[in-house]
Amino acid sequence: MGNRSRNKDNAQGKKYRSGGAPQRSQGRSSQQHPARPQHPRGGAAQGDLNQSGNQEGLQATQKRVQLSRQTQNLTLSAWDLARTRKQQPDSTRGQVMTLRAHQRLVSSFESERNIPENDRSFLQVKEGANSSVLLIHGVSTSPGSLRELAIRLHDADLNVYVLRLPDFGTPDNTISEVSWEAALQQGRQCYRLLARGGGPVHAVGMGFGATLALHLALVESVSSLVLLSPAIIPRESFWQRMLVRMKLHRLGFVHNMLGWNADLMEGMDIARSKIGKIKVPIYAAQCEDDDRASPASLRILQRKSRNKSSRFRVFADGGHAILANHGDQGLYGDIIKFCGGRVI
Repeated sequence: MGNRSRNKDNAQGKKYRSGGAPQRSQGRSSQQHPARPQHPRGGAAQGDLNQSGNQEGLQATQKRVQLSRQTQNLTLSAWDLARTRKQQPDSTRGQVMTLRAHQRLVSSFESERNIPENDRSFLQVKEGANSSVLLIHGVSTSPGSLRELAIRLHDADLNVYVLRLPDFGTPDNTISEVSWEAALQQGRQCYRLLARGGGPVHAVGMGFGATLALHLALVESVSSLVLLSPAIIPRESFWQRMLVRMKLHRLGFVHNMLGWNADLMEGMDIARSKIGKIKVPIYAAQCEDDDRASPASLRILQRKSRNKSSRFRVFADGGHAILANHGDQGLYGDIIKFCGGRVI
């Protein structure tokens, strides 16, 4: 009986070892000593390709780490500079140092986030400049749409700053969908940075950027406003605008129906109702065939503007891209002169 039992166990052990155990043993052996397939013709090339890919990945990682450290160092430098200056106005030299420190910080941050070159902020400081210009793009335009104007303003002896709306130009956001209040707060921070020098600060807005510029003039001491293709009245149906005016867009199902445009319409509606409170000069220009902002926006600005130095200009065509189509036809020169720049 005992011999039969031992023979049976030995047989089962042999069966188990010949079935399951060797497979696990081979698996461990293959992991410890992986077999390398032989490719007489393409093996070496494939190995070189993998090695090249690994090196590129390592270089990209090292670059990100380097950028991160660079951004951290620049942030500390800018913070220390702001801390030592406190709330006192900058001297002329101090203003240049502050703006250039901020320029390096923003450039490093946007490079680290892989923002396309044309969608990045643009800040240029002019030695001896007595005035500055803050330029704000819209939700469907980019900082690049204002860059040529900024370059010309800088050549006219002005400091210029084309801000980038939050999240605009990131890989997952071709337009900015943040709230208009958040965008306004960023505009206020950029304005205060330019205002530290004590000179006049002019605000230029395009599209919804013009709406933000109006809001900025209500809460900060902006010297003048330049509003291009101003989005004061959206090209949306009357009932959509009424839903926003009655604040019904804050209801979940209504907001889902209207989308993120509801937030923009709210910003336009509030700005439109407060235009009469703005006392600074306004230069506004729009094309009659603007397909993104209603041309009635210009007429409302003209009717409600209180400053006698305000100017308004209408173009028959050109669409929403007013600078691209009319900049060299006198529009650039008008804006430079209106902002107090040196006319070349």
